[in-house]
Amino acid sequence: MTSRFAAVALNLTLRVWIACFLVEVLTHPDDRRFKGKAIPVRNLLIVGGLSLLFPALHLFRRRRARYPWWTDDLWLSLFWLDMAGNSFDLYDRYTHFDLIPHLHGTGASAVAIERAFGSTRRQAFFASNALHAALEAQEYATDVLFGTHNVRGWWDSAGDLLAGLLGTAIYLRAER
Repeated sequence: MTSRFAAVALNLTLRVWIACFLVEVLTHPDDRRFKGKAIPVRNLLIVGGLSLLFPALHLFRRRRARYPWWTDDLWLSLFWLDMAGNSFDLYDRYTHFDLIPHLHGTGASAVAIERAFGSTRRQAFFASNALHAALEAQEYATDVLFGTHNVRGWWDSAGDLLAGLLGTAIYLRAER
């Protein structure tokens, strides 16, 4: 099996899983795993849109290069892990499970940003953590404004942000 074949197979597998997770939350919004978390809307808008980032970038680039399958796989893995955590009820069953997706997601996004945009490690580090902080602020804001329950307290947000910082440092270091 070639590396390209494996990358394409993994990409298709991740996309099918993500689609299944999305259908699950859209068809069962009142399920206890999803209720009160605004997951259907968030997954539809954020995951539905951002999971298509690399196909869109590739389509609109002037110079056609080979499709970055492994980078897209890494990018998709952050959505898959988050959605799997909700689908398999890992966030509610394990208090600190969320540190894993925050570490992986922010680290994976930093590497994907570095590769996709030719960013320096420093730029990718800051961009990834800025996006992560914005998503964390969105979770907190929806809790305050709309009564959802995504954040358990200040310590939850602080832990998530620290996990993201650690993830970007580890992933960008490993990328060298």
